[in-house]
Order: sequence, then structure tokens, then C-alpha cells
Amino acid sequence: MRDVVLVLNFDAEASRAVTRKLRAERVFCRIVPGSISAEEILRQEPLGLLLAGGTEGGAEKMDEGALQLGLPVLALGGAARTLAGKIGGSVGETAFCGAVAGLCYDAECPLFQGLEGGERMLSCVRHLSLPENAQAICRAGDAAVGFACQDAPVFGLQLEAEPNDPEAARILRNFALNICGCTPWWDDDAFVARATEEIGRTVGEGRAVCVMTGGLDTGVSALLAFKALGSRLQGVFVDTGLLRENESEDFLGFYRDALGMNVTFVDAKERFLSALLGVRDPEEKKRRVADVMDQVLSEQWKNMGPFDAQISGLCCNDLLYGGAQPCRAGNLPVIEPVRELFKDEIRRVGDFLGLPSELLSRQPFPDAGLALRILGEVTEERLETLRTADAIFRAEIVKAGLNRRLWQYFAVYSPMPGEDAGCVICLRAVQTGGGPAHAARLPYDLAEEAVERILRECGEVRRVVYDLTPSAHYAGIEWQ
Repeated sequence: MRDVVLVLNFDAEASRAVTRKLRAERVFCRIVPGSISAEEILRQEPLGLLLAGGTEGGAEKMDEGALQLGLPVLALGGAARTLAGKIGGSVGETAFCGAVAGLCYDAECPLFQGLEGGERMLSCVRHLSLPENAQAICRAGDAAVGFACQDAPVFGLQLEAEPNDPEAARILRNFALNICGCTPWWDDDAFVARATEEIGRTVGEGRAVCVMTGGLDTGVSALLAFKALGSRLQGVFVDTGLLRENESEDFLGFYRDALGMNVTFVDAKERFLSALLGVRDPEEKKRRVADVMDQVLSEQWKNMGPFDAQISGLCCNDLLYGGAQPCRAGNLPVIEPVRELFKDEIRRVGDFLGLPSELLSRQPFPDAGLALRILGEVTEERLETLRTADAIFRAEIVKAGLNRRLWQYFAVYSPMPGEDAGCVICLRAVQTGGGPAHAARLPYDLAEEAVERILRECGEVRRVVYDLTPSAHYAGIEWQ
């Protein structure tokens, strides 16, 4: 089945929120750039368009031809205000901003089937002057919060989908199922079948190569490719020396030894450490690690024979928030099996495919590994101290049963001022409900045990501190 709703991205967090809610209803939706052309929309054959905007307008760069395709359209948040202007209306002064207001829905509008209105927090509502071919379908006082065109299935709602928001989920479900006519077919089994079919079709009878980092995204991508290609998949795993404790052993133990995948192991620890010698700037660390990785992989391509495609672990979080681009194996076509999945969805697919718990629990990791969690120069001794401290902290989190509740937890190394003054280890643990990430309130016993063990087992450490700094969902979690 090809039923799909395209989510036009005018705000990363808003796009993420509506996509996750639709997928929870088993409706397949794909996030695309807000500036996507009408021609490209037609090529993807969607059953509807969802314009995801934040508190600002954001949708000014939208191809107006997209509104002439005859597809159902639902604009949310700031995108609804932009849409009002594009259909001939205008946007006036602010009516509500960060206030709770009572909503009155048009009971005959199919968007609101099963809803009766009620109070809701409104981030930003502005007065709308609607054209003759549009009418208000949702009001808060004298302000039109939502509108619909009378001659086309085009809707706008100055509402944003919140993390725990059954009302928004019902509106999105009504739009996808009742207005667009989508079939709820999206689940893990359907995704795996679709992904493996795409890999097999693209590679044909040839061979594919997959650069495997030890992380979750490339690991699940490799599992999907192995399911489709078997021995015609060649994995490459480069040990940079910048990985966490036991990552190489866990990775090879499953993919190469237990699963039987063809994996070439490359020990390049000394090359990466030499390239990082004396480097303190995070951006320069990233650049040097990427350069060495390209060199190492280029050498491998020459020795492993021709390939017909490359498997990449690029995921939806990378597309929305920015992430490392895959190392390219020449000009091969790149297949991105998990491109449309969020991190928790990738983890669920990995579990569906039988990935062991120690690999399923792999957390997001910087592009340059532990080099970016060392403030200052990277040395073998500092890496070993950080690796040990990080492993202790993660083990205590697991022992306390908090590993499933936390989004990310790790250690950071910072040298103390002065010669031979030792170092500070900073512990970081954050949790999120889909919005900003906040420091986790760890039990005191857990923190005390972690500190005692770190001080006992890492002789260089003089202080252990806990980072309470909040951050946006992705930006700011790492110390970069």
C-alpha cells in the first residue's frame, strides 16, 4: 500500500510532533522540505498535505502550486496564518498568546469528529480576515482559530500539537482517515517489508557496502540490508579509538560472530589519535576525524572489489536537526533504510529484528566520538579515563533501572587548570517528552555511588560534577 501524507517541514519540532502522532495512528507520513515543488509532490503521490509550522508563519517559501493540486491540506500553527494569506485573507493583531482559552468547534466539520471543544493553551492566535470562499470552523471568543475553504478540502488551525495531546491526535487522525482517505497500514512489519524490498530492488543481483559505526542507526540499517541481501552485503567497521567501553567487542560479537555477516574490521586507532594530537577546537576535531575516516575507507574500497550501492544510517533526526553525512563510497547510489524513522522507531525496529539489548540501548553519540566529550587535547590517557568514568555512570543508571526513562546519559572530561592538576568529570543525564530536554533528577544514592566509583577507579579525577543545564531537544545536550 502506498497511502502517505506528506508533512511539509516549516518547523522541526512541529513536524516531528505531528509525524509521531500520525504514525502512532498507523498512518504513514513522510517529512519533506517546506519548499518542495508541486511537481515533486505529485511524484510522491500523497493523499494529503500537512503544513507543520511553529509559532511564526514559516510557510512563506511554500510553492503555491501545491495548493492547486486538489489534495486535502491541513496547516497547523504559524503555517495556518500563512495559508490564510495565500487563499486571499489577511492576518491581523494578536488575539491570544500563551493563554488558556475555550474553543468552540464547528460540529459539522469532519476535522472535529468525536470532539466537543473545551479549554486549551494557545501559543499564538492572531485575528484572521477570511476571504468569501472560506469560513471559520473553530473560534476562541471573537477570534477565528481555524478556517476551511468552501470549494476545496483546505483547512487551517492556529493550534500546535503538544507532546501529550489526545485532542490534536484526534484531529490529525480525522484529517488522514476521514478527509484524505488513508488506510492505517504503518507498523514494524510493514516497514521492514517495504525497506527490504527497496534495498533488493536497488541493488538487484549486485553487492552493497555499509559503513558501520557501532551505533544504532547504521546497525539497524545493516540488519535490514542483510535481511535483503545476505552474503552480498559487505560491512566495514572502523575502530577509531574514540568509542565507548566494549563497543567494538559487542558490535563484532553480534554482527560478525553470531549473525554471520561479512564485516571487515579496521583498527585505525593510532591514525585517529595522531590526527587529533594538539587539537582543542571541537570543529577542528570533527574535521580531522572525518578526513581520516574518508582516507581509511577509500583505502578499503580499493581492496574489496566493486559495489552497486551503499547502505547509510541517515535517520529522520539527522534530517530535521542536522547530522553527519555518510562517508561516500565513490559515486554509488546511497540507500537510507531508516531515513524516515525517529530514534525510538529505529530502536523498535531493531527489537523487531532481534537486535540484542546491549546494542539496542546504544545512545546518540557525537560524530567524532569521545573526542568531542574531551574539552581540550585528546590523548590516550584522557580517553581511557573518560571511557572508564562513562562506563561507571552508565552502569549505575542501568542498575537503578533508569536507562529506559532517560533520553541520554554520559560523562564529559575537562582538564583542571595548572600542570598535573588532574581533571573534572561532568555527568550529564537528560530526559524529554518530545520538547526541551531537562536534566534528570537522579536519586542521590545513585549519584553518590557513581562519584565514589569514579574517584576510586580513575586516579586522574579530582572533581565530579552534575550538569543541570536544560537544552533544546537536540541542540545543546552535548558539550559542543
